Amino acid sequence: MRKGTPTMKVMAAVLTGTLVLSVPAAYAAPKPELDVIIHSGKVFDGSGAPGRFTDVGIKDGRVHRLGDLSRVTARSRYDATGQYVTPGFIDVHAHTETGAPLAAAKSSLTQGVTTETLGPDGSGTYEIDKQLKQLDRAEKGINVAPYVGFNSVWEATMGELDTRPTAAQSTQMRARIEDGMRQGAWGVSGGLGYTPASYARTNEVVDVVRGARSWRAFFSDHMRDETNLVVESTKEDIAIGRAAGLMPEITHMKVAGPRNWGKSRTMLDLLDETRAAGTHAGGDVYPYTAAATGLAFYVPSWAQDGGTTAMLARFADPALRPRIDKEITAFVIDDVGTPDKVSLPELGNKTIAQFMAEYGDVTIGEAIMRLLAAHNGNILAVMHIGSEDDLANFITDPFVAFSSDGGVTESAQTHPRHYGSYPRVLGRYVRERGLLSWEEAIRKMTGLPATMIGMVDRGYLAEGMAADVTVFDPKTIADKATFEQPKQYSVGVRWVFVNGRLALADGEPTRAAAGYALRRSSGMPTRPQNVGRHLKAGVAGVVRPVDGHGAVLVAALRQRDGALSASGTVTVVGPMGVLTSTRLGRLQTADGWFTVTGIGRLANGSERAFTLTVDEHDPLARPGQRRATVQLDGTTVIYGGLV
Repeated sequence: MRKGTPTMKVMAAVLTGTLVLSVPAAYAAPKPELDVIIHSGKVFDGSGAPGRFTDVGIKDGRVHRLGDLSRVTARSRYDATGQYVTPGFIDVHAHTETGAPLAAAKSSLTQGVTTETLGPDGSGTYEIDKQLKQLDRAEKGINVAPYVGFNSVWEATMGELDTRPTAAQSTQMRARIEDGMRQGAWGVSGGLGYTPASYARTNEVVDVVRGARSWRAFFSDHMRDETNLVVESTKEDIAIGRAAGLMPEITHMKVAGPRNWGKSRTMLDLLDETRAAGTHAGGDVYPYTAAATGLAFYVPSWAQDGGTTAMLARFADPALRPRIDKEITAFVIDDVGTPDKVSLPELGNKTIAQFMAEYGDVTIGEAIMRLLAAHNGNILAVMHIGSEDDLANFITDPFVAFSSDGGVTESAQTHPRHYGSYPRVLGRYVRERGLLSWEEAIRKMTGLPATMIGMVDRGYLAEGMAADVTVFDPKTIADKATFEQPKQYSVGVRWVFVNGRLALADGEPTRAAAGYALRRSSGMPTRPQNVGRHLKAGVAGVVRPVDGHGAVLVAALRQRDGALSASGTVTVVGPMGVLTSTRLGRLQTADGWFTVTGIGRLANGSERAFTLTVDEHDPLARPGQRRATVQLDGTTVIYGGLV
């Protein structure tokens, strides 16, 4: 071989490390089949079924494949050996702070939460479209889903005075509720325990919230009285839901005051009786025996008539002050027992008892009036109101979902529920106390809340579902937040994926801004979760589009009790061509309604995640008309009447 020949030059290049090979395109490395594979973990699908060891594959923001994926290629692989893999947790009662806190969402992501609802206790705006457009533009570490608020609607129409609505005012309020649902709200929230909504009488509440009836939503209420009238207030919420045609949902369930402890069983029995009579009913609970709200909560409603300025003026009235003092004092004693059980996080966690002493051994009511006057009527209070026995009853009820009553925050002066609710359930009440199995606790954080608020493609780990996924260590997951130092992030959550993107890695947000502002559509009813039932559904027909393209649709589906996915076929002939199901996810059914997710193949061989929904009671349809919705990768491509 002569020096300078092509072969000699190649050998020299190899020895010097300067060789660059040009590989023909036909031999280029194949494109990875999936974006993410989470392998070797124990997967809980959100239905309450026991966990199983399998792999989870994610593509284009959706759960694309479950099973042995050891031979499948992916851009990223995550070894979940020793970890539990679950759907992302859904918080149905959260006081989420938007802006900078929501962009990172660390307080929630470190708990495994991927979706929070907005506007609880009646505080949600009725201008849902405007809110969602603002949220679309904001950076979001997690998904957010708004409620339309009864309190906001009432106050915008009636002001802060205790007055009765005219027929025209009731019509206006009802229309605002319906408009909110039409614009994408996930339900109606109420706070009948707060003024001025507390001035509304039961029949007046019904007349307003029935604006959501055709949308098959729920009425989630902070009841009028969680203390001495907790049973009567439960009955009222049930009566409102039944009369308005909505699911009554008792939010952040609790029994306040030592003299009332034990009434949780009666509350739950009332909800059982309601379901047995044909009205779906339930609730949510956070895992603490202490509540938190504004200190003015203890001021009688008549003294708050007209708003903060009027309230402070009554405090200054020597003829009224003794009466207000007496009523506040009695309420605090009924609610917590003794004034050392009420603390103020914004004032160094000092208790009402300490302020009573500082003010010269004054009464409870006098101390609270002085504090409210000094802070313009608004300061946060933490009230230790409940018992562990009542909390255990709520925690173990199968129709009560978990919530936080917290949500995204960066505050160091708040209730620890903002930082610890979900790991506290899993660490304290599942692992340590054994009140619930892992699968049941996870169901009450995922599949149950999803069906309560009407979601169709979240809350489960199944093919075609949105890829909101939480991975945690069952041995170490725990809350660290305390009442003395609430801003302590939970531990044990290893990874969180939001819409298929890594949002949390080993305790730190990635700031991927992967969250969406979620909109509820007309075909997403509040409904019971399908547990312990054999399911069957099918359809064949032509979809006449409301706007855009029509389709031919054929589906025959079945899911046996205990099965982790549906069987059968879905075929859609539409603007995308012919889509034929290759793997089905979860079938969900209700009266005159069903939905199924899955993965389908197009004629060109590509696979797409789909969601099919068929609905006989769509509020936007003509009477007697069924409507069908087909989404690909979460985007609606077909919506119209079925013939």
